[in-house]
Amino acid sequence: MALDMPSYMTYMTLYVISASIVTTNTRSATHWKLQESSTGEFLVRPVSEEDTGKLSTEDPVMSILAQKYGFGEPLLNTNDQECLSCGKTEDGGILELSNPSDPLHCGKHANKTDYDSLNGIADRWKHPSIPEPEVALIFKRSDSDQVDMSLLENSLRETIKLNPSSLAVLNQVGNFWRIKGNTYLAIECFRKAISLSPTNPDILLNLARVLFNLQYHSDALFLTQKSLQFKTPDQNSWLQHFTLGEIFKVLGNYAEAGVHFRYALDLNPTFQPAEAHLREIEQPTQTNATIYTILIIGFLIVAVCVALYVVTEVYMNENPLRRSPKMAVPWDRSKFPMLKSKRGGSY
Repeated sequence: MALDMPSYMTYMTLYVISASIVTTNTRSATHWKLQESSTGEFLVRPVSEEDTGKLSTEDPVMSILAQKYGFGEPLLNTNDQECLSCGKTEDGGILELSNPSDPLHCGKHANKTDYDSLNGIADRWKHPSIPEPEVALIFKRSDSDQVDMSLLENSLRETIKLNPSSLAVLNQVGNFWRIKGNTYLAIECFRKAISLSPTNPDILLNLARVLFNLQYHSDALFLTQKSLQFKTPDQNSWLQHFTLGEIFKVLGNYAEAGVHFRYALDLNPTFQPAEAHLREIEQPTQTNATIYTILIIGFLIVAVCVALYVVTEVYMNENPLRRSPKMAVPWDRSKFPMLKSKRGGSY
């Protein structure tokens, strides 16, 4: 029985499609899962070892992508809306760190702190890079000692692995990123430390210093005052007073700034920056006082002269005869013989 052409073409089409389905491995043959690691990172991994083996042999496109990004590379954490192993560039972009497989960070970021409402913390993703090389003094053992940033980074990486919830370690890592200029990671480390100890004065002060350099002066003032408030009487608070002096100076409140700089010098007499600030704000005050004194004296002199002129004019208007000397003082010439001329006459 002969088959007509339409039926023959239908059978052939079905046969080709069926053969393709049987012999072709689709991309769905490799099954993937989204897995959260112990550090809170979300990782994309194959479901089974069999899927991992098939990836390189049967799914070349995905194999190329896997070679590019690797299995287990951190993805965007949808809860925190941030990359846990990324830094921030100067223009606000995301910069992958030098060692993304083991970055120096403070672990999973804090979900919430008591100070997240401050603008400087809420906008932490937008901050530029501002290195603070003077912070390296914290890690110096002596004045002549030089800080090796590579050794410091390796040391902090090992330390934070052993003590991921230590306030001292989190504070040190935050200060490390202050030196490097990564304000975003520094703030995140301080946020995590604050979430564990909201009243720690040293961490609050370090966070205030970061925001002060970013010109969030109101936020820095609030955090520094909180830091000073939480200091115990047996703790030296010279750095809190010095920071308050700097903030008030920038805000134009020189009187309050001078008070705090003097407190800082009383508590740390050898701290020269406080003395320099104090001289700077006192010298213009003395100069201004001298200028104001001269202006006041000049004004008083002019006022006295004007008053004398007005009084004189009023007196002359009331006594018009006083204006003519000849009429004002009548006199008898006969009483003055010395005024007679040599010829016997008189003047």
